[in-house]
Amino acid sequence: MFADFTRWEILHLLSIRPMTEAQISKLLGLTRAAIGYHLHHLLKAGLVQIEKTEPEEHGILQKFYSPVARLFIVDPERTPEEMLRYFIRIQEERLIGFFSAFQLKNREIDFSAETLEKLALAMLKKLCEVGRKYAMLDTARGVPSLEVKIYAEALSSLTKQDEWRDFFQELLYL
Repeated sequence: MFADFTRWEILHLLSIRPMTEAQISKLLGLTRAAIGYHLHHLLKAGLVQIEKTEPEEHGILQKFYSPVARLFIVDPERTPEEMLRYFIRIQEERLIGFFSAFQLKNREIDFSAETLEKLALAMLKKLCEVGRKYAMLDTARGVPSLEVKIYAEALSSLTKQDEWRDFFQELLYL
């Protein structure tokens, strides 16, 4: 379900504002049938809802879809193994971006692919834990700032765990 780029992109677009199938289709450059297919699965999974309906100028009823939440955080404990690889890879990319900031200061960072994968999985678990604290928070200030807040708190928490403390201390004090 979630290991599909199109569905993630639909959820992202809908987190900005409610949209119709036609509006999503135009933005993603996909057919309405393709968007309808993905929306059907998102509805069935309980991830989107029909927020409102309005008749268009020809009398056809338009459905405006919105996500049931503004931010989704993957729980690695409840994600099937074959899908978990996809989300670990996303976390690896985010961590590479984070570590790249240190490279800009001419700091050589050396770690293995295995360490990165292990850290990415630990980060997924920590994001899920931290995200629960913000489950009922109003996202009026915007989803990106909430994502940064959750990510920063999760990362900070990881730096204090015995398993990762030395790794981050070495990284921060090179």
